[in-house]
Amino acid sequence: MLNGNKLVVILPVFLMIFLFVGGAVYVQQSEEVTNEALHEEVEWETLMTHNGENEGLTTLRAAWEWTAMPSEGLAGEDYIGVTFLDEDGQPMQAELADESHIHLTYGNEVVYEDEAVSVENGFVFSFPNETDEHQSFGDRGNIEVTVETEDNPQRAIVSYLHTWEAHDGLEKTDARFFEPVLSGMRDSDSSYWVIERYVDNEESANE
Repeated sequence: MLNGNKLVVILPVFLMIFLFVGGAVYVQQSEEVTNEALHEEVEWETLMTHNGENEGLTTLRAAWEWTAMPSEGLAGEDYIGVTFLDEDGQPMQAELADESHIHLTYGNEVVYEDEAVSVENGFVFSFPNETDEHQSFGDRGNIEVTVETEDNPQRAIVSYLHTWEAHDGLEKTDARFFEPVLSGMRDSDSSYWVIERYVDNEESANE
């Protein structure tokens, strides 16, 4: 009878421990992601609007955030390109107007900021992708680009190039990153990926 009572008490305890450990292992595994698969963990908020007082001015705003951190850690440099398209889907000639900036954030603090570089088919931002004193750089941030064009762009493409190997920089010639040249990277064919997000202007989306 005593052994039976012990069994009744011990079994639920062991069951609780098993469920707790198993759940912890599951959560840990579900939160782990490789750099190669990180493109599935990027969330975006985007908006493109035209300036009502000056139809030639268009502003694109985009913010991104990773929902998981790569298990291998952070290294290298990341890049975001912006291309504006006309009604035929062709890249437009656009000049930077009021401002263009990128902000990396950690919590509510801005930890990095810079401006865009103009290329033939748009604009390119570059930013660090690393961890410094327990702060992460590159997993969260926002961009804003205001351009002046003859006709209002109908769509914009936000291209995101993520790398996970230290290198000497990107040859900034293409905002779409079709064949990126990453100087000094040992394995340039497998140490980066590119994802794109299409953003329609508010007026076209509401028509």
